[in-house]
Amino acid sequence: MTAAERIELALIPLAGVLVWLTGGKLPGQIGVGSLLLASSVLLLLQGLIRDLWLLFKRHQQSRESVRQEALCMCVESTVGVTGVVAGLVVLGSAADSTLVLSAMLWSISTAAVLLIGFAIKDFVFEWRPFRIRRDKDHVNLVFSWKR
Repeated sequence: MTAAERIELALIPLAGVLVWLTGGKLPGQIGVGSLLLASSVLLLLQGLIRDLWLLFKRHQQSRESVRQEALCMCVESTVGVTGVVAGLVVLGSAADSTLVLSAMLWSISTAAVLLIGFAIKDFVFEWRPFRIRRDKDHVNLVFSWKR
């Protein structure tokens, strides 16, 4: 585990505590669609921050890394975008029911989303052959829909 991964893992409970401390400012009731949308945006934001950090570190090291074109997509981004779309669909439908969330539940859900994001950060969906594989350095992949 790299130092950056250890720092990210240590920041997850800190984020949960921060959400718990500011829980009074968060809504006590939220729709399922809104919660799904917010969770998915949090997951995408986590991935964006991690990717920006990796790009910064790569630029700082100023080494040329080999770019590889692949028929694949990052699992974290796929889950995040799918969640955003699903959240918007549920938000605009009659299926959007209301949930009651306390500060503790906001905190737990935030930490859970961030832990899931951390757990799936190194995986990619590959189209041909269809599989999920681990690629620790998939920041060097150029995603393509065709060969």
